[in-house]
Amino acid sequence: MTNPKRRAAAADPELQRRIEAKKDQLLIAFLNRLGGSLEIPVEEVDGSDAFALLMGADEDARTFTFRVERKER
Repeated sequence: MTNPKRRAAAADPELQRRIEAKKDQLLIAFLNRLGGSLEIPVEEVDGSDAFALLMGADEDARTFTFRVERKER
């Protein structure tokens, strides 16, 4: 989220609310990009706790941005 026009959800409670309100639609969009279906083993989900999901938005471009990063220890 290096673009100054983009806002990070962690720093913006309003953006957090907007993302939360659209989370079902965001998941549908992700799955549509992957062909409409996805199967994930439980072990993969359980092993994801070493990562953080960063979310942001660019209001001018009308886009959401998602990035996965390894958590700092």
